Amino acid sequence: MDDYLYSLAQDCFDRGQYDRAIDYLKELLSEDPNDAECHGLLAACLLNSNRLFAAEYELGIALQQSPQNPFFHLLLAQISLLKNDVKKAHESCDEALRLEPEYVSAFLYKSDIYLVHREYEQAKSFIDKAASFEPDSARILQAYGSFYFARNDLERAESCALEALSVDPQDEESNILMGKIRLRQGNIKEAEYHAKFVIRNNPDNSSALSLFCDIKLRKNLFIGLWWKFNSWIAGMSHLRSAVVLISGYLIFTLAAQVLSDLDFNFASQFTSYAWFALVIYSWVGIPYYYRQLKKELSKFEFNPDF
Repeated sequence: MDDYLYSLAQDCFDRGQYDRAIDYLKELLSEDPNDAECHGLLAACLLNSNRLFAAEYELGIALQQSPQNPFFHLLLAQISLLKNDVKKAHESCDEALRLEPEYVSAFLYKSDIYLVHREYEQAKSFIDKAASFEPDSARILQAYGSFYFARNDLERAESCALEALSVDPQDEESNILMGKIRLRQGNIKEAEYHAKFVIRNNPDNSSALSLFCDIKLRKNLFIGLWWKFNSWIAGMSHLRSAVVLISGYLIFTLAAQVLSDLDFNFASQFTSYAWFALVIYSWVGIPYYYRQLKKELSKFEFNPDF
């Protein structure tokens, strides 16, 4: 294996430049198709680029070549959780820890799995275990901050995020966490600062982009309200969402008819037009929002490395 080319790929991965890392790794694999390290790092790049099935394929090859690599099992845990296979995610993390008992990343990911399912006591216990190996690192402080943020303890979350940023002001996850805290506190300007800071340095960071979208939605009241309603509907089953939408239409129609029967013709017409306006708004509002978002992102001055 060309160590120099692999180091370039690793450096690009660490910087979030996944496309460039993938190009380097494919070049390496063209020379040695059985290199487990290259397949594993390629899987990680693909996973961070939201190419789940390609990542799973590459990881399968890596694990076949090197089943004792704890990093590969941690990647398998991440893929499993994205596929909603919680049991497999836990098993893969446990295997990573069996192979490397002091693997901090695996402890933290176990915590993330529990946190997703609101099993707070177990989540904190694994952060505590990770902290026993890295007590003052930015990622441990960020993990505690995320835990408190999930519990809606903003004061302690903010304290942890500030401490993490004092250790490493460039840390992306800590900046994103602080942005989320500021957004929930209603401090839009500072939340936007942290989101933009990460995006300027790593335009591929999906969490920062998601935070930036949330900020823009908060700034636009009407689209924000529509988005919250849409998110609420999207969280339902297909049957339940259909029932809610049909019920809404019937309520609007019935209200218009009742108002008309009571000779409140203006109110009746207003109710009918309100439903029509909601439909039109749903049709044109979101494309307009995305155009505005794209325009805003085009103004970014990215880090010269990108």
